[in-house]
Amino acid sequence: MKILKTTLVLTLMLIFAPTITNAQDNTVYTVTTWKINIPEDGTQEEFNTLLKEFNDKVILPNEKIISQRAMRHLSGSDSRDLIFITEYANWNDIDASGTRQNELMKSAWKSEDANKAFFEKFNKYFLMHTDEIYSSIKVLDKE
Repeated sequence: MKILKTTLVLTLMLIFAPTITNAQDNTVYTVTTWKINIPEDGTQEEFNTLLKEFNDKVILPNEKIISQRAMRHLSGSDSRDLIFITEYANWNDIDASGTRQNELMKSAWKSEDANKAFFEKFNKYFLMHTDEIYSSIKVLDKE
């Protein structure tokens, strides 16, 4: 049984090796998982409004982002997970997107005071986060 598992793993690695090694030429995804908390001086409605405003002013205008999905944990005892899956054309676009995001975050609000006020409200909902980067395996895509 151990030999069968080892053979299967090696076979899969050989099949997908070209996809894995060519991340630069392949669609890549970042998966950011945030732990959120609704503080006493906040509400779910305010949080949703802030997320929408950030999305409209920073994510949607970022031309390096192909697509993004936001998901909330649906079942179980801990519903604090907020996950963003963001799609990029290639590895370099992750860095380019970050640079563009910083530019948009500085210019999206009319003044430095408005920017500061927004992020003070926005950041109070986030406890911590993790980031991962993935490459797609085209032969397994369902079209």
